[in-house]
Amino acid sequence: MEKILELNHITKSYEDGINVIEGLNLSVNKGELVTLLGPSGCGKTTLLRMIGGFDLPNSGEILLHGEDIGQLPPDKRPINTVFQKYALFPFLNIYDNIAFGLRQKKMDKDLIRQKVKHALTVVDLEGFEKRSVDSLSGGQQQRVAVARAIVNEPEILLLDEPLSALDHKMRLEMQAEIRSMHDNLGMTFIYVTHDQEEAMNLSDRIVVMANGVIQQEGVPEEIYDHPANIFVADFIGVSNIFTGVVTEKRRARFAGRTFKTNTELDAGTRIEAMIRPENVEIRPAGEGAIDAVVTGDIYKGTHHEITAEFGKYEVTANGKKKLEIGSTIGIDFPGEAIHLMPHDMDMNVFEGVVNDDGSADFTYFSLAPDAEFLKNAAAGTKIAVSFEPSDADLSDDPEAGFVTGNIDTIMYIGDHYTYIVRGDNEEEYYADDDWLWNMGDRVSVVVPQDKFRYRELP
Repeated sequence: MEKILELNHITKSYEDGINVIEGLNLSVNKGELVTLLGPSGCGKTTLLRMIGGFDLPNSGEILLHGEDIGQLPPDKRPINTVFQKYALFPFLNIYDNIAFGLRQKKMDKDLIRQKVKHALTVVDLEGFEKRSVDSLSGGQQQRVAVARAIVNEPEILLLDEPLSALDHKMRLEMQAEIRSMHDNLGMTFIYVTHDQEEAMNLSDRIVVMANGVIQQEGVPEEIYDHPANIFVADFIGVSNIFTGVVTEKRRARFAGRTFKTNTELDAGTRIEAMIRPENVEIRPAGEGAIDAVVTGDIYKGTHHEITAEFGKYEVTANGKKKLEIGSTIGIDFPGEAIHLMPHDMDMNVFEGVVNDDGSADFTYFSLAPDAEFLKNAAAGTKIAVSFEPSDADLSDDPEAGFVTGNIDTIMYIGDHYTYIVRGDNEEEYYADDDWLWNMGDRVSVVVPQDKFRYRELP
């Protein structure tokens, strides 16, 4: 397929010097509908604004048909944007709102009339030309905003959470309409949302972002069935995630049991295992790999969402019928439904240098000269220090840990929570905890001195 847009090594930071986007690479094919998906603050809207020209990258290049447009203003780019707030002119009727940009270009009146009529047909608002903006519903206003954008026949249409102000039923209807408009126009759409269901319904390809970095990109089925890491697995849909290890070819141990899997990973590989609730098999007690006690049953219309506990673990499953709280059921995980993700060994690795007194300075923290490694290392030695999330604890005492920050991400991993703590200087720290903290909580990360691992760098 023909590439229409390429983003190469894009970095964006603001006055505080903290990177919102860091070294990002992405390409978009002509005629594709690509969705940037991620939690609030992950950088997706900043990225969209740089493509549209409303923000400029600090470094990197934005190529349109191979030519760098990264420093061009918005009006010099063949790209239009539909904003979260539609920014319609309340003093103009529908026709004049749509025609506004064409008139600014001093286009012939007959051609303007022809283009506006076509745009109104595309968004199914024929006959609304003389209506005022205030007389329209939210969904109709959204269509006018799209019509105003496509009437200029841009090569790329950017949509920044355009459905966020609509109720659930209207959102579903407008998702179908946006998908239909895209298919009929053959235009390239880049869509921003934090709504996973919306991304799944709309997209040719989904780009999952967190903390200014692309975590995974792929078709919706790939993102859902084969997430690249525990962040994607936890963020997209409902997941059962357990920490474990590959014991031998096609077998892995997690949740206190050994299961058949389709893995080709080597024995000894540490993994996270994911099973979607719809793939969990519910059986009579004693007939599954696990006996579990039902702790919750929520009717979802198409199924019952069952939660059950076994030992220290919890599992969520989709059931066909209501189950009594406190009853015992059998649970099984089919091998073909178990998705294994290699444990991310890059988390909690920091580089620094040894001081004269045997302490060590890292970019955003220092460690006292308590470790045997530091006592024996020469001043000026470059080192890396690391720790496992399971070796860390969280505390609300700012003096208790070696670094302080706010909880940025919460992931439930079978029998515990894994947190990403964003330090005051934006560095990430991964920590496990049995307790449920809240997003944004101010915490310190506590790691016993003997749990830090050191190695000398070349």
